Amino acid sequence: MNLTLFASLAFAHLVAVVSPGPDFFYIVKSSFEKGLRSSIVSSIGIGLGVFFQCIFAMIGLDFLYDRIPSLYLVIGTVGSCYLVYLGLMGFSANDSKSMAYESNGEQFSFQKSFMGGLMVNLLNIKAFIFFAALFGGIILDTSVTFQLSISLYFFLATALWFCILSYSLHYGSKAFLNAAVQNIITRMSSLFLVLIGLSLGVYVWI
Repeated sequence: MNLTLFASLAFAHLVAVVSPGPDFFYIVKSSFEKGLRSSIVSSIGIGLGVFFQCIFAMIGLDFLYDRIPSLYLVIGTVGSCYLVYLGLMGFSANDSKSMAYESNGEQFSFQKSFMGGLMVNLLNIKAFIFFAALFGGIILDTSVTFQLSISLYFFLATALWFCILSYSLHYGSKAFLNAAVQNIITRMSSLFLVLIGLSLGVYVWI
């Protein structure tokens, strides 16, 4: 295995994953609205989404786009609408939800939390482009073992980063942030999700 190449790809991924984007704002929103368990499960879903995107890039996403041009518009449009929907749902949330989920087990849904994180990542067309670009120049010069190893690393690193973010938001919110501040941050994150979704739609169609 080419350790230098692996390290370079890992660094590029680190820069991308810590940069605020749909995944980041979704975890902030999920953490304050639904609690730690939900955001941890969503983090795993986001990580798995990254793994799938790597696999899609390696089996020839460019090949599919060349032969099915509408696929790009379909995925991009659905992803844009989904992000806008998530943001609008955050605006309609009750202010009192910020601290309520952890104490009420009925509010936690593993499936909804997992699928929420997974779909936020899978429907992000810019993430598709990032991984296609990242692997585009090396795919023919690397082994299947290397490709699977780096994809698995991206999954684990992404999930770990967002789990750390979830814990930081959860315990930090109890120590420093009251419900009113949490609500402001949640609504700001919701606004960013809407703006990212709209910009994604513009990016896809123009």
